[in-house]
Amino acid sequence: MNFEYAKITRSRLMGSMGLVIKHSDNEIEIFEYYLLDCEGLGFCDYVRLENPTKEEAYMEEERLMGGLGENRVFISEDRALFLVQYFGQKNIEYDKPLPDGQEYYMDTIKNHKTNLTMEDMFPIICRKITNDIEFINFMTMRFIAWDREALRHFCENKETAYMHITNINGTLLKNTVYEKGNGKYISKAIYEDSDGYYVCKIAFNIEISNNEYKIKSIFVTDKQPLYDFQVFDEISKNEFVDIYDLEKYDEFIDKFYRDNPFMMKSELDEGMFFTRFNFNNNHVKERVYVINNDLKAIYYAMEDKFYVATYSKRDRDYINKLLLANYKEYIKFDDAMCFEQNVLFDFAESGCDDFNYFIED
Repeated sequence: MNFEYAKITRSRLMGSMGLVIKHSDNEIEIFEYYLLDCEGLGFCDYVRLENPTKEEAYMEEERLMGGLGENRVFISEDRALFLVQYFGQKNIEYDKPLPDGQEYYMDTIKNHKTNLTMEDMFPIICRKITNDIEFINFMTMRFIAWDREALRHFCENKETAYMHITNINGTLLKNTVYEKGNGKYISKAIYEDSDGYYVCKIAFNIEISNNEYKIKSIFVTDKQPLYDFQVFDEISKNEFVDIYDLEKYDEFIDKFYRDNPFMMKSELDEGMFFTRFNFNNNHVKERVYVINNDLKAIYYAMEDKFYVATYSKRDRDYINKLLLANYKEYIKFDDAMCFEQNVLFDFAESGCDDFNYFIED
């Protein structure tokens, strides 16, 4: 088989990357899709398509990469196979199950020969950081995630990378950045750990060296536990829910997903749930970072109802006009509501089949 190309998303600092590798000969085309989880220590998804149609290959790539919010770059065969080997070895090292299809990629994990290191890959798999706030948010995220690998790359003193305050790879839920001058910043971070929610202050001293951001030092203070409702109040936002009558459920679901393969699709007890993220991660550049600010809309289709949740008037107007233009043979507007908190996901997850009953309960 001949190597044709490989593509990677430059989303390492968000915690995961999508990788596509294509091989071919005169009779066959092979597409391999990997989801590389930098926080879960390994790769967690693998799909192999043999002689797919252009639409099938496109839809699988968008399913894998469309929600990661970063551009895609071509990389060499050696770099692509190095990433498969590196992340596959992490699965084995930490006793995490490998995805189905091991007969196709296990030889690469065990036997690929290369002189590459992960340090060589960082300039390729991380997008260029453009300002101090973005850097502080990313480094706070990596620190809370106990991501020693990323911190080693960005810390002047490699020992700093081994500092941590979480028991596991924690999740940064909200971060507020305060500038103190002379390269000094403070993050007020709200995060989830294995034993609950916390808030703390993290002081960073940074500089730009050789046109790249570097951490000179990190100092942590004021760690305090938070209740669930306190965290919910911090990260919740207004939600517009537009409700449509739905006909031809199966036909609609098929068309809707074919039109929007970049959405994350989840099959639930009472219907199909879709999550649409922004096509970039510009929310990381904001002084106040919130984990769900990359969410553009969510959609929930039941047998005879279709619910659409959005989080700004601009997105609401655009998305609902588009829906009515593209799917008028399936949906008809019924009602609209606005909530001061996130409701639609909880309704979908509850298994309840009556939205009005759910919100009144």
